[in-house]
Amino acid sequence: LFQETTDEPPPEECNSFFSVHGKKTCDFDTLETLLLTASERPKPLLFKGDHRYPSSNPESPVVIFYSEIGDEEFYNFHRQLISKSNAGKINYVFRHYILNPRKEPVYLSGYGVELAIKSTEYKAKDDTQVNTTVIGENDPIDEVQGFLFGKLRDLHPDLKGQLKELRKHLVESTNEMAPLKVWQLQDLSFQTAARILAAPIELALVVMKDLSQNFPTKARAITKTAVSSELRIEVEENQKYFKGTLGLQPGDCALFINGLHIDLDTQDIFSLFDVLRNEARVMEGLHRLGIEGLSLHNVLKLNIQPSEADYAVDIRSPAISWINNLEVDSRYNSWPSSLQELLRPTFPGVIRQIRKNLHNMVFIIDPAHETTAELINTAEMFLSNHIPLR
Repeated sequence: LFQETTDEPPPEECNSFFSVHGKKTCDFDTLETLLLTASERPKPLLFKGDHRYPSSNPESPVVIFYSEIGDEEFYNFHRQLISKSNAGKINYVFRHYILNPRKEPVYLSGYGVELAIKSTEYKAKDDTQVNTTVIGENDPIDEVQGFLFGKLRDLHPDLKGQLKELRKHLVESTNEMAPLKVWQLQDLSFQTAARILAAPIELALVVMKDLSQNFPTKARAITKTAVSSELRIEVEENQKYFKGTLGLQPGDCALFINGLHIDLDTQDIFSLFDVLRNEARVMEGLHRLGIEGLSLHNVLKLNIQPSEADYAVDIRSPAISWINNLEVDSRYNSWPSSLQELLRPTFPGVIRQIRKNLHNMVFIIDPAHETTAELINTAEMFLSNHIPLR
């Protein structure tokens, strides 16, 4: 909590008070009077860190409320100020104010505290003078990664050879952050995938999480993993497919739920839960209809956009009067009629000029309504500019 009352000293013996364009009061009734004359005084200077409540009228007077969170006055005044702000009568700004602050200094004083997590000052040190102590194999406190090999050799003298091999393996794996050779890095991504796929199905995600979060320390051990040619071919084909269809480069990530591409830049955890609930509702409905297994998977892959409309229009109905016909009108004779044109590359969002009634637009209008003219103008614009719509 911080206080900003140096420019506006509080009234005497006020636990909470209001400031309206430089005029201060503790009484809520007096606040109404100050709001009437607020336009005669300049607006106060607001700080970047001020707590501003959203207001529907930015031009309304600014009311700065000084109070301590937790006081009974704060709750009552805060609720009334929110009501006025929602009505557009004021712009509500809250600032922390404590009438009798404690004399003892706090551990973190102020609100511009910097936490330095890394020192950028480098110190020169002669490492030739540093004495290093190497623990020998026969030392009774021969500890490597939590194993006391000195004690283990005393307890199990018959396993001395195996303990020596285990100690050697642990010592070699201790320096896991040692630099790797260039040739060891070439297949590191394939080896990581092979390590995850080699794990049991129920532990695959746990292994992937462990390797992802501790990759620098696991890299040296991963370099000893053998990669099959089938895995390498499959990964390369997947990368080529994802790059061609989704624009994903090797190393990029994408999330799909039942075939729906989830944009991680615009979605959050709450919208993700909404998608999961909607998909679960659809799957439960299909399951009740008897659609299961592969059929359920195929139905979920269909690209069907949800609609909130409760009706549909049959364009075969004689009630519809068509203005043009792309297939027979002479004005479209120069356009190709082959559907092979759909396979030609074009700019995204462009409707291809094909002499087929592929795209139909139906206006449902009331000729006597005032907004009908605007819709007819829209239809005329499409027609006069040769847009490929019937």
